[in-house]
Amino acid sequence: MKTIEVEQFCVHYNIPSSFIDSLGSFELVKIIEVKNSKHLQVDDIRKVEKLMRLHYDLKVNFEALDVIENLTNQINSLQSEIHQLKNKIEFYR
Repeated sequence: MKTIEVEQFCVHYNIPSSFIDSLGSFELVKIIEVKNSKHLQVDDIRKVEKLMRLHYDLKVNFEALDVIENLTNQINSLQSEIHQLKNKIEFYR
């Protein structure tokens, strides 16, 4: 599991580290402690970028970000289930 230091990430994107802390407190991303510094998983960077755009560009608050993320996960899960069911139907035709 590759990680990036939160402070380095925040400097690169010019955002306050409190934004990442808030994402962590809403359990939108997992913050990992490594040698007394906070780290993000590299796999979460794309997700954080999306949440940053929603928050800073569209002024979406953290509660709404949580709702958006949960609904997006449900949609993805349902789409995957639909795909599996279509494959089963094709198998039995």
